Amino acid sequence: MKKFLFFLMAALVLLTAVSCKKDNLIKYGVDGKTPLPEAVDIGLVVNGKTIKWASFNLGASKEYEYGDYYAWGETEPKAQYSWGTYALANGAENKLIAYCPNSFPNFWDSTVEPSGPDGEKILLPTHDAAHNKLGGKWRLPTYDEINALTNLKNDTDNYEWENWAVMNADGEDVHGLRITQKSTGNSIFFPASGYCDDTSIGIDAGKWGGCWSSSINITAPNCAYFLYLQSDGSGWTFDTRHYGLSLRPVCEE
Repeated sequence: MKKFLFFLMAALVLLTAVSCKKDNLIKYGVDGKTPLPEAVDIGLVVNGKTIKWASFNLGASKEYEYGDYYAWGETEPKAQYSWGTYALANGAENKLIAYCPNSFPNFWDSTVEPSGPDGEKILLPTHDAAHNKLGGKWRLPTYDEINALTNLKNDTDNYEWENWAVMNADGEDVHGLRITQKSTGNSIFFPASGYCDDTSIGIDAGKWGGCWSSSINITAPNCAYFLYLQSDGSGWTFDTRHYGLSLRPVCEE
Protein backbone atom coordinates (compact mmCIF):
# COMPACT_ATOMS: atom_id res chain seq x y z
CA MET A 1 0.00 0.00 0.00
CA LYS A 2 2.82 2.44 0.88
CA LYS A 3 4.49 1.75 -2.46
CA PHE A 4 1.20 2.40 -4.30
CA LEU A 5 0.71 5.69 -2.47
CA PHE A 6 4.28 6.69 -3.32
CA PHE A 7 3.76 6.12 -7.05
CA LEU A 8 0.38 7.87 -6.90
CA MET A 9 1.91 10.95 -5.30
CA ALA A 10 4.75 10.93 -7.81
CA ALA A 11 2.27 10.78 -10.69
CA LEU A 12 0.29 13.70 -9.28
CA VAL A 13 3.43 15.79 -8.91
CA LEU A 14 4.41 15.02 -12.52
CA LEU A 15 0.94 15.93 -13.83
CA THR A 16 1.01 19.18 -11.87
CA ALA A 17 4.43 20.05 -13.28
CA VAL A 18 3.29 19.35 -16.85
CA SER A 19 0.14 21.41 -16.31
CA CYS A 20 2.12 24.35 -14.94
CA LYS A 21 4.54 24.11 -17.85
CA LYS A 22 1.67 24.32 -20.34
CA ASP A 23 0.15 27.31 -18.52
CA ASN A 24 3.51 29.05 -18.55
CA LEU A 25 3.66 28.81 -22.34
CA ILE A 26 1.15 31.67 -22.47
CA LYS A 27 2.64 35.05 -21.68
CA TYR A 28 0.49 37.97 -20.62
CA GLY A 29 0.55 41.73 -21.05
CA VAL A 30 1.01 44.32 -18.32
CA ASP A 31 -2.58 43.82 -17.16
CA GLY A 32 -1.67 40.25 -16.20
CA LYS A 33 -4.56 38.65 -18.09
CA THR A 34 -4.42 39.57 -21.79
CA PRO A 35 -2.41 37.05 -23.86
CA LEU A 36 0.73 38.61 -25.28
CA PRO A 37 1.12 38.08 -29.05
CA GLU A 38 4.27 37.62 -31.04
CA ALA A 39 5.49 40.56 -33.12
CA VAL A 40 5.43 39.42 -36.76
CA ASP A 41 7.76 41.19 -39.19
CA ILE A 42 6.40 41.08 -42.74
CA GLY A 43 8.81 43.74 -43.99
CA LEU A 44 6.44 46.70 -43.69
CA VAL A 45 8.26 50.02 -43.24
CA VAL A 46 6.24 53.20 -42.67
CA ASN A 47 7.86 56.62 -42.24
CA GLY A 48 11.24 54.97 -41.78
CA LYS A 49 10.08 52.60 -39.03
CA THR A 50 9.58 48.83 -39.22
CA ILE A 51 6.01 48.05 -38.21
CA LYS A 52 5.50 44.58 -36.75
CA TRP A 53 1.99 43.17 -36.40
CA ALA A 54 0.58 41.16 -33.53
CA SER A 55 0.10 37.49 -34.32
CA PHE A 56 -3.52 37.64 -33.14
CA ASN A 57 -6.26 40.07 -32.16
CA LEU A 58 -6.34 41.73 -28.76
CA GLY A 59 -8.07 39.41 -26.30
CA ALA A 60 -7.46 36.31 -28.43
CA SER A 61 -4.73 33.70 -27.97
CA LYS A 62 -4.71 32.22 -31.50
CA GLU A 63 -4.67 33.90 -34.90
CA TYR A 64 -8.09 32.55 -35.91
CA GLU A 65 -9.85 33.76 -32.74
CA TYR A 66 -11.88 36.95 -32.93
CA GLY A 67 -10.73 38.43 -29.62
CA ASP A 68 -12.61 41.23 -27.86
CA TYR A 69 -14.57 44.09 -29.41
CA TYR A 70 -13.97 47.75 -28.61
CA ALA A 71 -15.55 51.07 -29.46
CA TRP A 72 -12.91 53.41 -30.86
CA GLY A 73 -10.79 54.90 -28.08
CA GLU A 74 -12.28 52.79 -25.29
CA THR A 75 -10.09 50.43 -23.31
CA GLU A 76 -12.59 47.75 -22.27
CA PRO A 77 -15.15 45.60 -24.13
CA LYS A 78 -18.77 46.06 -23.07
CA ALA A 79 -22.30 44.71 -23.53
CA GLN A 80 -23.75 47.65 -25.50
CA TYR A 81 -22.15 49.70 -28.28
CA SER A 82 -24.03 52.94 -28.84
CA TRP A 83 -23.54 56.70 -28.61
CA GLY A 84 -25.37 56.54 -25.30
CA THR A 85 -22.67 54.27 -23.83
CA TYR A 86 -19.68 55.74 -25.69
CA ALA A 87 -17.10 57.03 -23.22
CA LEU A 88 -15.69 59.79 -25.46
CA ALA A 89 -18.97 61.60 -26.16
CA ASN A 90 -21.86 62.90 -24.09
CA GLY A 91 -24.59 60.72 -25.52
CA ALA A 92 -24.48 61.83 -29.17
CA GLU A 93 -22.10 61.87 -32.13
CA ASN A 94 -22.10 65.69 -32.20
CA LYS A 95 -21.18 65.94 -28.51
CA LEU A 96 -17.61 64.62 -28.56
CA ILE A 97 -15.50 65.17 -25.46
CA ALA A 98 -12.21 63.89 -26.90
CA TYR A 99 -10.49 63.76 -30.31
CA CYS A 100 -11.93 66.51 -32.44
CA PRO A 101 -10.08 68.88 -34.82
CA ASN A 102 -10.24 72.59 -33.97
CA SER A 103 -12.00 73.21 -37.29
CA PHE A 104 -15.08 71.22 -36.17
CA PRO A 105 -16.55 72.98 -33.12
CA ASN A 106 -20.02 71.76 -34.15
CA PHE A 107 -18.98 68.22 -33.19
CA TRP A 108 -17.80 69.24 -29.71
CA ASP A 109 -19.77 69.34 -26.46
CA SER A 110 -19.09 72.88 -25.32
CA THR A 111 -20.36 72.13 -21.79
CA VAL A 112 -17.16 70.21 -20.93
CA GLU A 113 -13.57 71.33 -20.42
CA PRO A 114 -11.89 72.35 -22.57
CA SER A 115 -14.75 74.46 -23.87
CA GLY A 116 -13.70 73.88 -27.47
CA PRO A 117 -12.26 71.02 -29.58
CA ASP A 118 -9.07 69.48 -28.23
CA GLY A 119 -7.38 69.16 -31.63
CA GLU A 120 -6.28 65.56 -31.01
CA LYS A 121 -6.32 63.30 -34.08
CA ILE A 122 -4.54 60.10 -32.98
CA LEU A 123 -5.20 58.07 -29.83
CA LEU A 124 -3.12 58.97 -26.82
CA PRO A 125 -1.72 56.03 -24.80
CA THR A 126 -4.44 56.58 -22.18
CA HIS A 127 -7.14 55.65 -24.71
CA ASP A 128 -5.19 52.97 -26.57
CA ALA A 129 -6.47 49.57 -25.41
CA ALA A 130 -3.52 47.70 -26.95
CA HIS A 131 -0.99 49.79 -25.06
CA ASN A 132 -2.99 49.67 -21.82
CA LYS A 133 -3.30 45.89 -21.83
CA LEU A 134 -0.05 44.75 -23.44
CA GLY A 135 2.36 47.52 -22.45
CA GLY A 136 5.80 48.04 -23.95
CA LYS A 137 5.78 49.37 -27.50
CA TRP A 138 2.41 47.83 -28.35
CA ARG A 139 -0.25 50.18 -29.68
CA LEU A 140 -2.94 50.44 -32.34
CA PRO A 141 -1.86 51.10 -35.94
CA THR A 142 -2.29 54.56 -37.44
CA TYR A 143 -4.19 55.24 -40.65
CA ASP A 144 -0.85 55.51 -42.50
CA GLU A 145 0.16 52.05 -41.29
CA ILE A 146 -3.14 50.44 -42.28
CA ASN A 147 -2.97 52.18 -45.65
CA ALA A 148 0.58 50.87 -46.19
CA LEU A 149 -0.59 47.38 -45.24
CA THR A 150 -3.47 47.40 -47.73
CA ASN A 151 -1.13 48.64 -50.47
CA LEU A 152 0.79 45.36 -50.22
CA LYS A 153 -1.88 43.68 -52.34
CA ASN A 154 -0.40 45.55 -55.31
CA ASP A 155 3.13 44.24 -54.61
CA THR A 156 2.58 40.75 -56.04
CA ASP A 157 6.32 40.15 -56.49
CA ASN A 158 6.95 40.26 -52.75
CA TYR A 159 3.61 39.46 -51.11
CA GLU A 160 0.85 36.92 -51.36
CA TRP A 161 -2.52 38.50 -50.60
CA GLU A 162 -5.21 35.91 -49.84
CA ASN A 163 -8.31 38.03 -49.67
CA TRP A 164 -10.58 35.28 -48.34
CA ALA A 165 -8.28 32.66 -46.86
CA VAL A 166 -9.65 29.71 -44.93
CA MET A 167 -8.21 28.27 -41.73
CA ASN A 168 -9.30 25.02 -40.15
CA ALA A 169 -9.71 25.72 -36.47
CA ASP A 170 -10.95 22.98 -34.17
CA GLY A 171 -12.80 21.33 -37.03
CA GLU A 172 -14.46 24.53 -38.28
CA ASP A 173 -13.48 26.81 -41.16
CA VAL A 174 -12.58 30.39 -40.27
CA HIS A 175 -12.51 32.93 -43.09
CA GLY A 176 -10.31 35.98 -43.17
CA LEU A 177 -7.48 37.90 -44.79
CA ARG A 178 -3.96 36.44 -44.90
CA ILE A 179 -0.91 38.45 -45.97
CA THR A 180 2.39 36.61 -46.50
CA GLN A 181 5.84 37.97 -47.22
CA LYS A 182 7.23 35.61 -49.85
CA SER A 183 10.92 35.97 -48.98
CA THR A 184 10.51 35.02 -45.31
CA GLY A 185 7.21 33.14 -45.24
CA ASN A 186 6.09 35.36 -42.37
CA SER A 187 2.35 35.97 -42.44
CA ILE A 188 -0.53 37.52 -40.50
CA PHE A 189 -4.16 36.40 -40.54
CA PHE A 190 -7.12 38.65 -39.81
CA PRO A 191 -10.29 36.64 -39.02
CA ALA A 192 -13.67 37.93 -40.20
CA SER A 193 -14.82 38.79 -36.69
CA GLY A 194 -17.86 40.92 -37.54
CA TYR A 195 -18.83 44.02 -35.57
CA CYS A 196 -21.01 45.18 -32.68
CA ASP A 197 -23.92 47.61 -32.73
CA ASP A 198 -26.06 48.31 -29.68
CA THR A 199 -26.48 44.95 -27.89
CA SER A 200 -25.77 42.83 -30.98
CA ILE A 201 -22.29 41.30 -30.71
CA GLY A 202 -20.36 39.83 -33.64
CA ILE A 203 -22.77 40.85 -36.40
CA ASP A 204 -21.79 39.24 -39.74
CA ALA A 205 -18.96 37.28 -38.11
CA GLY A 206 -17.55 34.89 -40.68
CA LYS A 207 -18.64 37.22 -43.51
CA TRP A 208 -16.99 40.53 -42.62
CA GLY A 209 -14.33 41.85 -40.29
CA GLY A 210 -12.76 45.10 -39.16
CA CYS A 211 -9.91 46.33 -36.95
CA TRP A 212 -9.75 49.91 -35.68
CA SER A 213 -6.82 52.21 -36.37
CA SER A 214 -5.75 54.90 -33.90
CA SER A 215 -6.71 57.72 -36.29
CA ILE A 216 -9.91 59.73 -36.57
CA ASN A 217 -11.20 61.00 -39.89
CA ILE A 218 -10.26 64.68 -39.65
CA THR A 219 -13.08 65.63 -42.06
CA ALA A 220 -15.68 63.69 -40.04
CA PRO A 221 -14.37 63.52 -36.47
CA ASN A 222 -17.22 61.35 -35.21
CA CYS A 223 -15.66 58.63 -37.40
CA ALA A 224 -12.36 56.73 -37.30
CA TYR A 225 -10.44 54.68 -39.86
CA PHE A 226 -10.21 50.89 -39.80
CA LEU A 227 -9.05 47.90 -41.81
CA TYR A 228 -11.97 45.95 -43.29
CA LEU A 229 -12.03 42.49 -44.84
CA GLN A 230 -14.72 40.65 -46.75
CA SER A 231 -14.99 38.04 -49.49
CA ASP A 232 -14.94 40.47 -52.43
CA GLY A 233 -12.14 42.73 -51.22
CA SER A 234 -10.24 44.22 -48.31
CA GLY A 235 -8.88 47.69 -47.61
CA TRP A 236 -9.42 50.67 -45.36
CA THR A 237 -12.52 52.75 -44.70
CA PHE A 238 -14.08 54.70 -41.84
CA ASP A 239 -17.27 54.66 -39.79
CA THR A 240 -18.70 56.09 -36.58
CA ARG A 241 -16.65 55.57 -33.46
CA HIS A 242 -19.34 53.94 -31.31
CA TYR A 243 -19.28 50.62 -33.21
CA GLY A 244 -17.44 47.68 -31.67
CA LEU A 245 -14.59 46.23 -33.75
CA SER A 246 -11.64 43.94 -33.17
CA LEU A 247 -8.19 45.35 -32.49
CA ARG A 248 -4.90 44.21 -34.05
CA PRO A 249 -1.93 45.80 -32.25
CA VAL A 250 1.41 46.75 -33.77
CA CYS A 251 4.83 47.65 -32.42
CA GLU A 252 7.55 49.65 -34.14
CA GLU A 253 11.29 49.49 -34.36
